[in-house]
Amino acid sequence: MKREMLLHELHPSVVHAPLALLPTAAVADLIAVTTGDRAWAKVARRVWVAGTLSGVFAGIAGLAASQEVRVDSPRARDMTFLHGVGNTLVLLGALGVTGFRLKREPTLTTAVLGLSACGLALYTASLGGKMVYELGVGINAMPEDAPQGTLKGPPLLSARAPVALVRDALQGVKWLVSRARELLTGERPLAPGAEGLRSGEDATLPLPLELSPTSGHTMPQA
Repeated sequence: MKREMLLHELHPSVVHAPLALLPTAAVADLIAVTTGDRAWAKVARRVWVAGTLSGVFAGIAGLAASQEVRVDSPRARDMTFLHGVGNTLVLLGALGVTGFRLKREPTLTTAVLGLSACGLALYTASLGGKMVYELGVGINAMPEDAPQGTLKGPPLLSARAPVALVRDALQGVKWLVSRARELLTGERPLAPGAEGLRSGEDATLPLPLELSPTSGHTMPQA
């Protein structure tokens, strides 16, 4: 049976581009610094631009996806939060290095910073994998009463998709900021196991009623 690609599936489809391009750019910079070969520096500059632009697009798609999937358990919800915050830091680092590299030659410092950001990306990617393969976030075949799954967003190529992408991406930013504020103030600590390093005991518990959505989403809204 033919099934159209849904909007929330855009993020896992495009995220591989920055995951491949950004480490390639950082390694090319390191080669340029250690060998003095300016050709490597020229290639790296172009790859930094391509990797960062693809990262911006993947980030927007990810923010939108965070509002288009069912995430009712505290552990899955906070794992999604850490995934988003970590990727935001990676993207900010990539933007900074790319801005520097557009005007200057690579240095050992920028190469190390780039590789460090890529190391963080490996961790956030592992969280993304746990969200899908361990908890079932975003999986269409999940039972309707499961705490994780998908909200069946609009088809990717539909007329509604562009508006939904922008709307849900902005809502995703609002949610990330709201959740970060709760953590910083101690209002609601991180759920056990959300960091992906241990199992959480509350993976199947629904959110409290007061955290239920009011706009058709099951992600907590700010």
